[in-house]
Amino acid sequence: MSMSSHLITPRKEDYVATFKGSEFFCYDLSLNPIQSSSDEITLSFKTLQRNGLMLHTGKSADYVNLALKNGAVSLVINLGSGAFEALVEPVNGKFNDNDWHDVKVTRNLRQVTISVDGILTTTGYTQEDYTMLGSDDFFYVGGSPSTADLPGSPVSNNFMGCLKE
Repeated sequence: MSMSSHLITPRKEDYVATFKGSEFFCYDLSLNPIQSSSDEITLSFKTLQRNGLMLHTGKSADYVNLALKNGAVSLVINLGSGAFEALVEPVNGKFNDNDWHDVKVTRNLRQVTISVDGILTTTGYTQEDYTMLGSDDFFYVGGSPSTADLPGSPVSNNFMGCLKE
């Protein structure tokens, strides 16, 4: 009698959050504030809505804002001396097509790169000499209590659709 065994590794589960426009995640950063000179944000989204806040952290002149604006992916980063703004638009159509789209934002000091679906990429620089992002406020995902009032927010409504890591 012979016996063989196979090692089976479970597939990483995708955790998907569904947002209907009034709910959002809120992380309080007061006990563990963000103080960074480099950042990486990755997420995937699908939606039929043209506008909606995907994430935001910071206040006044030190913030990061990622949103869907008129079917394009909008990124606004301010490190204290003026905002860097990028709008990534697909060649054909819009990103609010109810298909999954992958977003990656990287920042190293003043250099910022945003890519969508690994193809459409925009690179630029934040203004002046500030290189640190500091936030001891809240980190919002999928919306906020008052999205229109967030600094740098290009949209006034919360996200409606699905987000995953």
